[in-house]
Amino acid sequence: MEASRSCPCATKSRRVVELFKHVRSAKCTSLLVSSALFILVTRDHAEEAQVTSQRNKMKSSLIDPEGILSGWSPEADVCSWHGVSCLPGEGIVVALNLSGFGLSGTISPAIAGLISVESIDLSSNSLTGPIPPELGMLKNLKTLLLYSNLLTGTIPAELGLLQNLKVLRVGDNRLHGEIPPHLGNCTELEMLGLAYCQLSGTIPSQIGNLKNLQQLVLDNNTLTGSIPEQLRGCVSLRILSVTDNRLGGIIPSFIGSLSGLQSLNLANNQFSGVIPAEIGSLSSLTYLNLLGNSLTGAIPKELNQLSQLQVLDLSQNNISGGISISTSQLKNLKYLVLSDNLLDGTIPVGLCPGNSSLENLFLAGNNLEGSIEGLLNCISLRSIDASNNSFTSKIPSEIDRLSNLVNLMLHNNSFTGVLPPQIGNLGNLEVLSLYHNALTGVIPPEIGQLQRLTTLFLYENQMSGTIPDEITNCTSLEEVDFFGNHFHGTIPERIGNLKNLEVLQLRQNDLSGPIPASLGECRQLQALALADNRLSGTLPDTFRHLTQLSIITLYNNSLEGPLPEALFELKNLTVINISHNRFSGSVIPLLGSSSLAVLVLTDNRFSGVIPTAVARSRDMVRLQLAGNQLAGAIPAELGNLTQLRMLDLSSNNFSGGIPSELSNCLQLTHLNLEGNSLTGAVPSWLGGLRFLGELDLSSNALTGGIPVELGNCSSLLKLSLSDNHLSGNIPQEIGRLTSLNVLSLQKNSLTGVIPPTLRQCNKLYELRLSENSLEGPIPPELGQLSELQVMLDLSRNKLSGQIPTSLGNLVKLERLNLSSNQLHGQIPSSLLQLTSLNRLNLSDNLLSGAIPVVLSSFPAASYAGNDDLCGVPLPRCGANRRPLPSAMVSGIVAGIAIVSAVVCMALLYIMLRMWSNWREVSVSSSDGEEPPEHGKGSKCGARDGKYWKVGSGLVVAASEEKYSSSSESSVLHGKSTEASAINLKGYGYFF
Repeated sequence: MEASRSCPCATKSRRVVELFKHVRSAKCTSLLVSSALFILVTRDHAEEAQVTSQRNKMKSSLIDPEGILSGWSPEADVCSWHGVSCLPGEGIVVALNLSGFGLSGTISPAIAGLISVESIDLSSNSLTGPIPPELGMLKNLKTLLLYSNLLTGTIPAELGLLQNLKVLRVGDNRLHGEIPPHLGNCTELEMLGLAYCQLSGTIPSQIGNLKNLQQLVLDNNTLTGSIPEQLRGCVSLRILSVTDNRLGGIIPSFIGSLSGLQSLNLANNQFSGVIPAEIGSLSSLTYLNLLGNSLTGAIPKELNQLSQLQVLDLSQNNISGGISISTSQLKNLKYLVLSDNLLDGTIPVGLCPGNSSLENLFLAGNNLEGSIEGLLNCISLRSIDASNNSFTSKIPSEIDRLSNLVNLMLHNNSFTGVLPPQIGNLGNLEVLSLYHNALTGVIPPEIGQLQRLTTLFLYENQMSGTIPDEITNCTSLEEVDFFGNHFHGTIPERIGNLKNLEVLQLRQNDLSGPIPASLGECRQLQALALADNRLSGTLPDTFRHLTQLSIITLYNNSLEGPLPEALFELKNLTVINISHNRFSGSVIPLLGSSSLAVLVLTDNRFSGVIPTAVARSRDMVRLQLAGNQLAGAIPAELGNLTQLRMLDLSSNNFSGGIPSELSNCLQLTHLNLEGNSLTGAVPSWLGGLRFLGELDLSSNALTGGIPVELGNCSSLLKLSLSDNHLSGNIPQEIGRLTSLNVLSLQKNSLTGVIPPTLRQCNKLYELRLSENSLEGPIPPELGQLSELQVMLDLSRNKLSGQIPTSLGNLVKLERLNLSSNQLHGQIPSSLLQLTSLNRLNLSDNLLSGAIPVVLSSFPAASYAGNDDLCGVPLPRCGANRRPLPSAMVSGIVAGIAIVSAVVCMALLYIMLRMWSNWREVSVSSSDGEEPPEHGKGSKCGARDGKYWKVGSGLVVAASEEKYSSSSESSVLHGKSTEASAINLKGYGYFF
């Protein structure tokens, strides 16, 4: 033993000494010493080689774009490596911290070679791959931080071997699977963070073994089941957070026994039942969040015992009853969030009975009513959201008692009265949202005192008066919305003072006058909506300064003149709607932006051609230029707008063909080219527009046939090709348009028969095929169109055969016109089922027999031109209609002549006698003579040339309105035989 104490091996390093102590021989002979030294040196080299190998494996598994690990070289002392910490003077690695160094790659299993390490922090990198199970070999490990990476796989059960582990945070990764119950063996664990992963399954009951656990954070996973009863064993728990999972069941009452709990967050789960009163026993609780569950019942009064509570959020549940919270005990409460529940009643006076710390109160989305005067004692309040309730009465004039108020949101209620002038005393106010109430009166000028106000929403009230000039003193304003009130007068001339303004919404008021030039000084403006007013004048040149403008809507005003050319400099425009004005000239100034999504210029006076620059906005979805004076060809460049959904060029003067390049616009849902002078054929490529819902090519000069490819437009709701020069048959493929509501092919030169396949268009409610040359019988299959309602018009064709009895199945039909064909036979009695019918025209056919009694209410003109029809309103059936003999006719005429002569002689005699008496008695009638009454006794007659009311039809004279469409005869509009006898030059007809 003495020899061993004096042995030179005692001067070796600590690792050599430790190995030397394990030599089994107790004697230190010189041979043994030599042998031991040889073995120790050999082992030392082997260990160093193993450490080097492990170090190389660890380094090689990591991708180091910032060169953080460049100092990890064999020549350098391991304790000098970046991120490595050692025990002082002993060279033993106890900590590895590479957090936030931008590393990627994987965690090598070689990390298990750090057998003495106590702390590993690889968090906030971009590491991928699994968590190595070999970490379970690090018996000394106390802290393992792997959160905020891209790790995948499951949490290794081997981590349950780390019995010295105190902190485990592996959240914010892409881990899946269940929480290993083996973690219940880490009895020293104080913090367990597994949030923001994709973990599933239940919370293991073994977690209840962790007596020292202070924080359990499992947020944002897909955990199911309930909170295990065994969790009551975590007696040291201070933070329990399981928000954003799928946990359900009731909130267990044992939570009230976790006396050290400071934060309880069960938000956004599926918990049901009532809030346990036992939570009121958590005297240390400062944060309680139960939002987004299915909790019911009333708010427990025991919650008022939580004297340390600072945040209480019970929103988005089904909690009912009144507000039972009082800050008389909750003196530290700063946030009270009760929004989106079923709370009713009024705001209790006892909410803030004395000094209160309450700063934020959210009551939105309940059934609260009455006034808000109960809040006036909460003088610390900075935010009030009482929107979406049923509050009534007035906004109290004492509102200025809440001098700390920053946000006041009372929208979507039923507040009445005026906006009190005292609102101007809330000098800290930044958000004032009062929209969708019943406020009246004017905007008080005192509002101009709110220098910090950023948001002012008064829309959808009944306020009136002018917009006060003082509002332009609110120089912090960013959003102003007065939509849907009754404001009149002009827009304040000094509106340009609002340099921070981003949104100005004044739509649907009664504002007049010009747009102020100073508006161009609001250079932060992004959205400008002045539509639905009575504004006039031209657009100011100063608009060129609005370079941030994205949305501008000026429709339904009286603005006029050419657009300022400088508007071309507005490069950020995405939505332009200036329709229904009087703008003229070129549209080029609106096309400076290549980001336009919506361009609506309908019903103006723009002229010229469509500039090709419009096609630069490749993301455009709506282009509406209808009702202008644009001419020329439709630019082929429009085919570049591949995202276009609506193209409306109707009612212009376009000519030429429909460009084939439009076939690239595969997203089109509406294509309206009606009312132009387009020529050529209806393109077959239209059949490739599978999303097309409306196709209107009517009132052009198109020729050729209807392409069968249109049958491929399976989404089509409206197809109108009327008033062209189309010829050929109606394709049977039209029957494939099973979503079709309107089919209008009238005023063409179509021939052939009506295809029976139309029966497949069983959603049709309007079918117009009049004024063609269609022949053959009316297909009985049309009786299967049970949704047909507005019109079935087959008039002015060459149809023959009988009226199908199946038409009686069209019980919703309101107008039926079969006139001017060659139909014969009787009117089928099945038409009696058409109880919704209010216009019927069967005139000018070859029909015979009696008119069904139920159809007798229609005027005689409905049946005119059918010589063999009889019955009301025509002459009764069975009357003698044989012509009189010519001798009898001559006698009758002679008799009439003799009688007439006698009558005339008698009248002449009477008039002579009256004239003679008048000469004898000369009385002046110039004084007191009344003028004759005009129109007396003829209110419904035609003597004044104005109105005839017959049956359900109203006939209006030509002075009112002209109607000359030959697609429907006058009978469809209620014209009577009596009216036809009146010598008027024209008629207008109203339904």
